[in-house]
Amino acid sequence: MQLPSFFLSSFHYSYLLIFTITYLLGQMCAARGWFCSSPFWLCGFGLLTSFVGLLGGRRAVIVTIYVLAMFVLANLSLQRTLYPHFPPHHLRQLFLPQQVIVEGVLFREPEHFLHRGRLYLETLRIWQDGEERPATGKVLLTVRSLVDRWHYGDILRIPLALREPRNFHNPSSFDYEGYLARQEIYLSAFLWDDTVIEHVGFTGNYVRRQLEQFRRTVGAFFDAHLDDQTAAVLRALIIGDEGLIRKDLREAFSRAGVAHILSISGLHISLVAAAAYSFWWWLLSRSRLLLLALPMPKLASFLALPLVLFYAGLAGGSIATWRSVIMVFAYLFASLIDRQGEIYRSLAFAALLISFLWPGAVLDISFQLSFLSVFSIFLGTEIFFPWWKKFSECHSLHLFPKRERIFRWGATYVVVSVCALLGTAPLTAVHFNQVALAGVLANFLIVPLLGSAAVILGLLAVGFIFLNSTLATVLLFCADIVTQVGIWLVEWFASLPYVTLHSVTPTLLELSLLYGFLFSLVVHSIFSKQSSLVRFLPYVLLGLLLADCTFWIWSRCFHQDLRVTFLDVGQGDAAVVELPGSQVMVIDGGGFASEDFDTGEAIIAPFLWSRKISQVDILVMSHPQLDHYGGLVYLAEHFFPRELWSNGEQAQSGRFSHFKTVLTKRGVTFRTLCRETSELQLSSIHVQVLHPPCQRTELDTNNASLVLRLTHGRIDFLFTGDIEATGENLLLATGSPLSSKILKVPHHGSRTSSTVAFVNAVDPQVAIASLGYRNRFHFPAREVILRYKKQGSSLFRTDQVGAVTVISNGDKYKTYSYLPLL
Repeated sequence: MQLPSFFLSSFHYSYLLIFTITYLLGQMCAARGWFCSSPFWLCGFGLLTSFVGLLGGRRAVIVTIYVLAMFVLANLSLQRTLYPHFPPHHLRQLFLPQQVIVEGVLFREPEHFLHRGRLYLETLRIWQDGEERPATGKVLLTVRSLVDRWHYGDILRIPLALREPRNFHNPSSFDYEGYLARQEIYLSAFLWDDTVIEHVGFTGNYVRRQLEQFRRTVGAFFDAHLDDQTAAVLRALIIGDEGLIRKDLREAFSRAGVAHILSISGLHISLVAAAAYSFWWWLLSRSRLLLLALPMPKLASFLALPLVLFYAGLAGGSIATWRSVIMVFAYLFASLIDRQGEIYRSLAFAALLISFLWPGAVLDISFQLSFLSVFSIFLGTEIFFPWWKKFSECHSLHLFPKRERIFRWGATYVVVSVCALLGTAPLTAVHFNQVALAGVLANFLIVPLLGSAAVILGLLAVGFIFLNSTLATVLLFCADIVTQVGIWLVEWFASLPYVTLHSVTPTLLELSLLYGFLFSLVVHSIFSKQSSLVRFLPYVLLGLLLADCTFWIWSRCFHQDLRVTFLDVGQGDAAVVELPGSQVMVIDGGGFASEDFDTGEAIIAPFLWSRKISQVDILVMSHPQLDHYGGLVYLAEHFFPRELWSNGEQAQSGRFSHFKTVLTKRGVTFRTLCRETSELQLSSIHVQVLHPPCQRTELDTNNASLVLRLTHGRIDFLFTGDIEATGENLLLATGSPLSSKILKVPHHGSRTSSTVAFVNAVDPQVAIASLGYRNRFHFPAREVILRYKKQGSSLFRTDQVGAVTVISNGDKYKTYSYLPLL
């Protein structure tokens, strides 16, 4: 079998792949906090170079030095991006949070979503305490109610409370700070509406202002002639605006395995490039003189570049779009220099250039999926085509050209789809905890509709908006029909059972083993006859994967420890209780008033999946306030709970009604608990319901919170919800045993709770206060902090140390926090 060019280029005459991989690894290490400036790394580099010199000689040392230099350069470039040295006039030099008046220019077109909007502001000057001075720094401003009247290049003057972007500090939480830092944004602010914004003037690049005006005209044209969701999908396909797509429709695209269609990516850029290339080829080939005088493929490739650039600008010019443009440009450039067959070196060059221009791009999901899918497809097809040639000759298919062509096209599509699925499946399991099996078939039907026909018709309609509005409307009507059919197919695929394989989150080791196993299969298919080592490599890696699975099954289902993790969910409560054996309980789920951020989806679920937990047995709602039950809705929908424990109180709100509807639909058993409830037994854990009393008409919502005491051998955990002094006094009056080693601090440490008598009665060794960073309630109160310190308790605050995990073996316990205890 002929070797794929990947092996030839990497093993024989190209160092580009090695340098690219090294550069990407350097940035990935920096993202994990592994900085090569430390003495440990420098010593390691010196030892590695010496070892290589002893084994390989001078040339090997030179190559090693170059490789290490690439690693260091990449590592330092991302380190400077994530932790820059701010100049004196930068807004990060202020003592944050800080209330100032900011004047700045919108360096990006505003983003509009269903329930909020975003403004991207490049600061020019500020007014602080009535004094004006120049300032620099980019600010991400989130506006709850944003009117569509601000545009790229506008100079605005806004009173803002500036603050640092902040992550939720939990295992497997999204690195929001790093995501913004890679865009050179180190400040954020929030406004309820834009009525306080003053328009001062405008500036910016003239060409870009005109292009953004054109994009707005196109978007308004779509909105005026189409229904909301069809317009939203066409906005995404044509001008790169995904903000108005409903959440349920976006999830349907994801379940069907065609979510990539909604973002302007390599698919769309490649389509435009191919169309532009074909157009110029057809037009120029009309002239026999040009055909004889010029190399037509090169000329068509060169002339296609401006159209690709224009489409990238029309699509919003996002970093993800420019990455796709660079990938296409690398391929077109290779064709210009007669290297169009070197696909892998073109990909490596594109990846290296992108990572150099945008440090940290390798951490973006779109970057990873784009390059892995393209790499997998080309690698698979290079192996497939020689095999097909032999298969065709063996079965005499070449005697029937039409039949052979149809079979070849069908087989090629299957190979492309399967290779793309296998190449990206481990990554989608990491980032989305699902693998869309339906994508193999769904892409065959939906990509031609939405990825090709709708895009082409939409672009043609855009081209005629200013030339012939009637023809533009007719073309848009055709695009509307195609788009609606595509949306219907997406929703149909998403509704089918078993179209998506849900998964827990693979670790970095498991991800490496998975890709190593897949790649070893490719190597095995080529070299198995030449090397016995290669022949057994897939089985070795498969054995390691099985050993890893065995380890996780044992630690997940047969452990005897009690593990309780108090998550950082902002101003709210959420605790994951991993009981001895395999049962899991979640006590409260946090929650925000914003409909765009779900703590269950964004915080609790990723933590559960990282712990290999795919089912939660019991949900506990201490009381029906949003900051306690908001995240439980997502868990009820996706983690198959058996029971919901609550105090029986109801909330009069649409979101709580939706919560009850979800629970009923999922067949969850409602269980109302009160003080008179008999002691419960979960595995080896005794659960006592200490509060509220069954008759509690005089108690408000906070003081009626469910209070549970979990006993594991000699170690007790007391969960107190939001009880305040009234509830605490009732608990003390009952004479129930309250003494507990671990206490969830009542009501986030408010001054109306944690009374002296209560703290003395519980006498906790560890007290965990779950609260929001710089919350507007100023929790925890200073006097409460002093009470716990006086009692000798170690006070952990989730706003300072992030998630707090307590592991008990029934006799002793250990406490860990995500960040160091201050």
